[in-house]
Amino acid sequence: EFRILNCLMKNKGKIVSRGDLMDYLWDLDLFIDDNTLTVNINRLRKRLETVGCNDYIQTKRGIGYIMP
Repeated sequence: EFRILNCLMKNKGKIVSRGDLMDYLWDLDLFIDDNTLTVNINRLRKRLETVGCNDYIQTKRGIGYIMP
């Protein structure tokens, strides 16, 4: 989750595609289910909400994620 947050913060204001996030997080030689990223994004959102950062990560449907 920290690595997701780190990647999004480095690209603040830019959309980061799901593919780019998956490449950043996991070794390309391994098959990672696309749902794994979704689960980790949702966990990160919940953690951020506990410290008052609601809607900190936005989904751009069919494209990726952005931290505005």
